[in-house]
Amino acid sequence: HFLGVLALPWAVLCLPPARELLTARSPTGYDRRGACRLLDLDGLSAFVGRLRPILRSRRVRSELSASDLARLDGALLTAEDYLRANPRAAKEETDRRRDAADALITSVIRPGHPLHPAFFPDRALLHRHQARALAAGERPATRAA
Repeated sequence: HFLGVLALPWAVLCLPPARELLTARSPTGYDRRGACRLLDLDGLSAFVGRLRPILRSRRVRSELSASDLARLDGALLTAEDYLRANPRAAKEETDRRRDAADALITSVIRPGHPLHPAFFPDRALLHRHQARALAAGERPATRAA
């Protein structure tokens, strides 16, 4: 118990605002080349990393047509090639590419498609919440613009 008490002053650093204020640093991570980079949890790399295993799954390969599968796989390959060739690409450009890939996936996997929850778990969760709110007579929540 004594050691826990000695660690108590450092517990303040576990709080994100205090950590940022006291350490003056941004969250970082390492890219595939081992270079330290700012951590971008919603960027193109994270997007491709989340979708690649989904696209390789047996269920997705059996439920998508060969042409749709080739289009989606091509989009992810293009994104991966871009990230390899441009490891220090500007966030605006990677966000633009992520949005373009997301639009392609959205055009193939529409709401109601059996694979929609696998590709868009956040949207499926929001849809279920809105449906429950409507069933309960509440005004459904909408996404912030």
